[in-house]
Amino acid sequence: MLGLMLLCSSAVAESAPVAAPIARNLVREGEGTVQHPTRILLTGDSLMEGLGPQMKKALDGYANLTLIPIGKKSTGLSRPDFYNWPQVLEKNMVAHKPQIVVMWVGTNDPQNIHGMKGLGEPLSIDWQKAYYGKLMEIVSIVRKHNARLILMGPPIMDEQPLDKQLQGIIRIMDWTCRNNGAQFLNTRPILADANGRYMQRARLQNGKVVDIRTRDHVHITSDGNILVMDKLLPYLSKYLPGNKLHRRSTSAKHRLGSRSSSGIRGTSIPRSSQEVH
Repeated sequence: MLGLMLLCSSAVAESAPVAAPIARNLVREGEGTVQHPTRILLTGDSLMEGLGPQMKKALDGYANLTLIPIGKKSTGLSRPDFYNWPQVLEKNMVAHKPQIVVMWVGTNDPQNIHGMKGLGEPLSIDWQKAYYGKLMEIVSIVRKHNARLILMGPPIMDEQPLDKQLQGIIRIMDWTCRNNGAQFLNTRPILADANGRYMQRARLQNGKVVDIRTRDHVHITSDGNILVMDKLLPYLSKYLPGNKLHRRSTSAKHRLGSRSSSGIRGTSIPRSSQEVH
């Protein structure tokens, strides 16, 4: 199976487009409450391995809010023989009893679906139908446990044909969520420039240009994940009982202070010890 690291280009595009200066919002640590106890499972591939622990740190100050970050690199829904996400999700739903599930998968999925021969190339009509079935397995498990699902689509990529294939997966995810009572967060425009092109760097409010993608052009740096969190928070708020998550403009110093010196650079943060296999 091709993992995320094998699907990407190894060169860094120094001429990558830079976004115009814009303010970003993020909850400030130690502020706010949620009226009722709420458990949020943050799960998925190595992109969630990067985002989950960072979200947990950012939201640790919220009373009655428990975040459980669980990720597994090089995984997706196409290869249950390598990693069976429905099985793992079911076990974690039983063990952790989350009210909200945020799942980020898809980047590793443009490949033949295991156990389903004769589907043609990835993103053929038959392949799309089979992939929809895989997504519905996830939807059904979350629904069975009376939880809410937020499905996150793969981000924009700097390599073809991968990026075009992922756009097809995004359309299937969006349709699945809209027709089955789940929320879909399209992360593609979050990390793209104003013209919808791949963006390696972005400009902060203070004018400093920082990497938002790692050197492999696939994974996302701490600064990039802050942009993703900023868009994810309103989706979480829709499902939170009682008070909403407070969002306020953060200073450049705060944002820069949360940035890793090296990002994740194609490697993965060790998954939570709470994970149930």
